[in-house]
Amino acid sequence: MKHITLRAQKATPELMENLERRGLLRRLVPSEKARTVSENDQFVERVELAAEDTGPWQMLVVACNRTKLDHLAAHGDAESWLFFADPASKPLLYVLGTCPAAEFQAKAAEGDLTAGDFFILELQPNDPETSYFTVPGGVLHDELTYPGPGLGPIFYVPEPSRMGHTRIPLDAYDFEILRP
Repeated sequence: MKHITLRAQKATPELMENLERRGLLRRLVPSEKARTVSENDQFVERVELAAEDTGPWQMLVVACNRTKLDHLAAHGDAESWLFFADPASKPLLYVLGTCPAAEFQAKAAEGDLTAGDFFILELQPNDPETSYFTVPGGVLHDELTYPGPGLGPIFYVPEPSRMGHTRIPLDAYDFEILRP
């Protein structure tokens, strides 16, 4: 039997870049455009797409510096959230609608939405207990951050590549979001 001794190496940015150049892995590093998204803007780019024959799946990177709540959306299937980002970035606000889409849409159209129809999470990046989760299909949500200077939060979303969504505009409402 042949004996082979292997030595582990510390993962460094330089080593990871080398492995990426060799085609052995792909780092999830946001592009320059994502890292510099301006306030009141959001940028989404696909960073990975599975081959059709292995199942329609994609990985998106989302740079969010939007500060105005103007809609909620629900997807037709579950999506996962991976909020690993620069710890110096602004908090990510994850806005949830607390009732089913049809009920929420009817309330929005009638002007009957109240604070009880929303739940807002202020997420910090890289927290193993709160930064990574799955959102069931049909749950209304949106992503924002607080106004002001600073790096907009960046998160990753692995999800089906042909997933539709329902969008409910909230143009008739003016929201004020207070910090915890």
